[in-house]
Amino acid sequence: MDLHSLISSFSYLAIFVLMLINGIANFPSSQFLYIITGYFISTGNLIFFWVVIAGSIGNTIGNIITFLLIKKYDKPLARKLLMLDENTFNKIHSALHSTFTHRGMWYIFLGKLTPSVKAFIPIVAGLANTPTKLTAFIFLSASIIWAIGINYIGYYFGEHVTLGSFSIISLLIGGTILYVVYKNVSKKLSS
Repeated sequence: MDLHSLISSFSYLAIFVLMLINGIANFPSSQFLYIITGYFISTGNLIFFWVVIAGSIGNTIGNIITFLLIKKYDKPLARKLLMLDENTFNKIHSALHSTFTHRGMWYIFLGKLTPSVKAFIPIVAGLANTPTKLTAFIFLSASIIWAIGINYIGYYFGEHVTLGSFSIISLLIGGTILYVVYKNVSKKLSS
């Protein structure tokens, strides 16, 4: 069953469950899902408010599950999820820990709004052992903003948005931000 069929058949429940899975496993892509729901909103089959609420709450719960699992099982689970060898993981972990000490919560918020980066934010936040309530609030706020923005794209451009062109733009934005973060982390690693 494809996303169109799931959303047509199960409506807001499908959106909630798909975004819950997205929050845990980053699949299916929230961009694709919200472009489809934005189109359904434009046709009158879904209500914008309920799409944003169902998707945001589902994604936030999924992110919190990942965040809490990383907080509990720490480095071994994070290393498995990130698929890194121990030496590379330890270098990245120490650089991220240093970075998060200064502006961690802002990085979490901005990261949750960044395509291609947002999937890793619950893992990074769990490793940084950020405060659970504040982190959950940031996850929810960023999820709402993300849902509103991408649904509007689907609403206004509907079937005219090609998923390929949207993916390329998302990857370019995410790649640029990753490059900036990489430069920042590289400076900390070499110090």
